[in-house]
Amino acid sequence: MVRVAALGLAVVVAGAALLSVLMPEEMLQAIGDFLIVRDPLESADVVVAISGDGTGERARTAARLVLEGHGMWLIVSGSPGKSTLDMMGVALEMGVPRERILVDETADSTLHNAEHSARLMQERGLRRAIVVTSLYHARRAAWVFRSVFAPRRLRVRTFATENVYFEMRQWWTRADDRRFVLREYAKLGAFLVGLR
Repeated sequence: MVRVAALGLAVVVAGAALLSVLMPEEMLQAIGDFLIVRDPLESADVVVAISGDGTGERARTAARLVLEGHGMWLIVSGSPGKSTLDMMGVALEMGVPRERILVDETADSTLHNAEHSARLMQERGLRRAIVVTSLYHARRAAWVFRSVFAPRRLRVRTFATENVYFEMRQWWTRADDRRFVLREYAKLGAFLVGLR
């Protein structure tokens, strides 16, 4: 099963790389732009910052949303160790009170970010969330969080934030940005066929 999934992902990535050479720029831009989700901001109970950007931009954006009144609580969700502690440090530096920060340092995937955030919310009777992630990761994060939240009667909105190391405009012209976009499409495909 793992070999089949790896082969499938390799085919998707190779196909996408070939298409990126043969497609007109407008189509390529649309392919990248599809990954971006910025739901209209509504008041929420909690803003969720998920790890993975390595720069603190997700945490900064989530903390700003809390400080602007878009959510009362902040969840920082990531893997054990430095990334989660760094996100909490960013939020504290920006002025989010410690008692309003909930920490999940056991998530090692977007699915775990969603499951653990849902558990933290349900334990406190919280129902509405805004999840903050990077531009290229927003579509998959939205789908994963909604798939976890909907059966629990929790609501989620997605807010994509900019990253200093990634630019969606003309993503196909830069090797690192191509990798981000193609990897995201491979992971979206895996999610759609049930590989989590």
